[in-house]
Amino acid sequence: MSVRVLRDQVMGTDLLLVLPPQEQAAVLEWLRAAERVFSRFDPASDTSRVNAGGPVVVSELFLTALDEACGYFDATGGLFNPFLGAELARLGYDTDFALVGTPEVAASPVPARAPAVHLDHERRAVTLSPGLAVDLGGFVKGWSVQRAAEASRVPYGMIDAGGDLVAWRPENGTPWRIGVEHPLRERPAGVLELPAATTAVATSSVVRRSWHDRAGTGLHHIIDPRTGEPARSDCAQATVMTADLAAAEVYATCLLLLGTREGPRWLAGHDPGAHWVTVDRDGRVRSSVALT
Repeated sequence: MSVRVLRDQVMGTDLLLVLPPQEQAAVLEWLRAAERVFSRFDPASDTSRVNAGGPVVVSELFLTALDEACGYFDATGGLFNPFLGAELARLGYDTDFALVGTPEVAASPVPARAPAVHLDHERRAVTLSPGLAVDLGGFVKGWSVQRAAEASRVPYGMIDAGGDLVAWRPENGTPWRIGVEHPLRERPAGVLELPAATTAVATSSVVRRSWHDRAGTGLHHIIDPRTGEPARSDCAQATVMTADLAAAEVYATCLLLLGTREGPRWLAGHDPGAHWVTVDRDGRVRSSVALT
């Protein structure tokens, strides 16, 4: 079976598929369908309709993803929070990132409250408390890519959406090697060899989607739910390598929020088999696994 490389755009990011052509078409169709369901910027999406006030009947796809995200909210003690859409909008990220301008000075941040959300699986309905807004963002990108990889019928391939990827191969196949971007320098932070037959890698960064308000204050899209404002730890970028991309997305975000000292200890307690790479705001690279 012939494997080819396809580059495209989906979910506001670059997509790289290393798959046979017929698999590429199926993956692209699936990811674009997920984008229509989960986009914060499409008024017809399930996300937008839920954020407008409920109860709202949603697709099974939306309900499943939100339910899983709520599970990670509970498992991380709220450090991962899928209900920060209102905070992002307040900071100016209320449209597709390519169109984000220079907002007025943001209002004083309010620590994100514990979300009040009701999932009615029987009616397939979601109800949010007033003022709350869903933002599944990077989580649903990883969640969707993971499910596309699990549905693949080929023994060798890779799906990479903006650096969040799943790569797989036969047990005796040549390991994948991937570069980790350095957010502050032109050269890479290093190259990872993916040891398992199937490996997921996710990266969270305060540099990639960043902007300034009219007062010149630097803003970015990683919101700390403990403060309601952009994360201010010493970590500029966190990469996590584990078995599931949705989990890797969650862990990379939490690692970035907690910083380069507390974050790795926290991750070891939640997923002892996970590996990580961090880059601090001074550009120093740390890693739990050898980089080349």
